[in-house]
Amino acid sequence: MSEIIVVTGLPRSGTSLMMQIFDRSGTPILSDGIRERDVNNPEGYYELEAVKGIVKDNSFLKDAEGKVVKIVAPLPIFLDTKYKYRVVFMRREMDEVLRSQEKMLVKDQTSEREKFRTIYEFHLKKTYKFFSEKNIPFIDIMYSDLIKEPETEINKLIEFCGLASSVEDLSLVVKPELYRNR
Repeated sequence: MSEIIVVTGLPRSGTSLMMQIFDRSGTPILSDGIRERDVNNPEGYYELEAVKGIVKDNSFLKDAEGKVVKIVAPLPIFLDTKYKYRVVFMRREMDEVLRSQEKMLVKDQTSEREKFRTIYEFHLKKTYKFFSEKNIPFIDIMYSDLIKEPETEINKLIEFCGLASSVEDLSLVVKPELYRNR
């Protein structure tokens, strides 16, 4: 049985950037291209539509063995534990996540920011608890560190996932100019 690499994190936490890094590494990606690139993710989203229905149907995981799939938090708690996983958890400062989400939705949610913060923090706790209870190995990658010191963070990723790519090559994917919502 081949391992499934899951890229997770809250929305707007750098999961698409991490998928680009895996794509550059030559690791097979499980995505369908339905959600096309746009001004908020000019390099693409790398999503799989079936992930949205994971609560009721996680059968797409049979096609994920030996590949990388993006599953935003808290949806990984619906992973089928008969498979082996390795998880890359993208983290980003909560205020940046919230501002980025507002900008993407073109909606000022300042009045509801604390509600979303509470919800997102709950999603994070729930997801980490699942990984710990199920002994699923994971690594945290901070988005801001990946932008500032791509070599250091990518080296951690290469070691954790056993990638055969060079740090220098994978670092070419990181584009600091796309880090807009600080």
